[in-house]
Amino acid sequence: MPSSDFVDSHVAFLYASQTGNAESICYNIYETAVQRGFNATYNVLDDYAKFGFSELRTIVFVVSTTGDGDPPDNSARFWRILRKATRSDKHAYAHLRYAILGLGDTNYSNFCNTAQRLDKQLEEAGARTFYKKGLADDATGMEEVVEPWIDGLWAALSQVAKCKGDSDAAKTVEAEKDVEVEKDVEEAAEALAELNVEAADNATSTEGSVEPAPHEVQPLVLDFRPMAQTSSITNVARVTAPVCTATYEDTPVEPHSPDFPPWSAELISSHPSDPSLTPFLATIASSTQMTAPEALKRTLLIDLELPSSASHVDGQWRAGDAFNIYAPNHAPLVRALLDRLQISNSDAHKHVRLTKRNPSIELPAHLQRFSNTSSSIYDILVWSVDLCAHPRKPLLRALAEYCNEKADRERLLFICSRQGLKTFEALRNQTPT
Repeated sequence: MPSSDFVDSHVAFLYASQTGNAESICYNIYETAVQRGFNATYNVLDDYAKFGFSELRTIVFVVSTTGDGDPPDNSARFWRILRKATRSDKHAYAHLRYAILGLGDTNYSNFCNTAQRLDKQLEEAGARTFYKKGLADDATGMEEVVEPWIDGLWAALSQVAKCKGDSDAAKTVEAEKDVEVEKDVEEAAEALAELNVEAADNATSTEGSVEPAPHEVQPLVLDFRPMAQTSSITNVARVTAPVCTATYEDTPVEPHSPDFPPWSAELISSHPSDPSLTPFLATIASSTQMTAPEALKRTLLIDLELPSSASHVDGQWRAGDAFNIYAPNHAPLVRALLDRLQISNSDAHKHVRLTKRNPSIELPAHLQRFSNTSSSIYDILVWSVDLCAHPRKPLLRALAEYCNEKADRERLLFICSRQGLKTFEALRNQTPT
């Protein structure tokens, strides 16, 4: 633990994220810190030169793990300079106090390896923790660790970093948020006793009886009868803070081929003399699963068939070359989602401008391409949003804010709670889009 005379005037919140989950959680913590009155900054680890990592004295890390225990791609350069610094000087970070929140999945090997490695290397370089390490497990629900870890962070952080000015108002805002969440939970808990179990029986007996219309998602079948045996719900996921604003523009979207992402024209114009950078369509000729059916992770051998338009680069590739592969979402799935969101076809294809909510915070990586590109909501859903990923509790918690029916809101809050874990797992197992 830090010494009593170590009080910093600044706190850095740094993240390493492969799919955006760690990035979102880190941003939420940063935003809360600012509201509480801390002088805070927020950056991705690979921007270490931009924010002067070696000079920082108080850091909160939120890092995920990808692949076989590998760090996310947006921290690769950071790891190189960290290893170099720690090899040359065993006291390189003796001035640093830090806290780490790691995200992982115990279904895979090397659980939270990025967080574990980071903790070990910083400790070996003389740095010390000011707050216990948190290791969140996606297999059991990250909120089981994330929410309590965040709740306990503020008391520890206040011992090593001071707030700027009068933070009473900010603390009041945070307290009001907590009260709002508690109110939501209480309303859901009160409604549990009123739940019509007979209706739940009827709902669960319809499995397979509903034939989906073309381009519609198969209805989910969930059993909410456990709600009737629950007196209260706890550990409800927090609402994710918005990071950008989408605004319709009067100017039309610049025409582009629907087969390519909106920014493909930039790739061609920026390197007109290098035909190898010209994007082209490829079809999957064959796909072979190389791992056993029961393996937790699948490895596929995919044979791509190149079109005749790609003959100019045929034979130029060598073993070890890397490719950018853009795999769009299926158009009927995107249209079905737009219908569910009640976005008309004309609005879906209008020119949309994405702007940062906080000028000093960059857009999430998957949206940065669209900040300077003429594009639409349809383009963003086709080329940037993973519509087939397993749903996460923060998403369901956000959806609860937009429910018209009280019963729907209560059920979503239940799914997001500790008591609704089995229902949440049943939801994920049906792989909804």
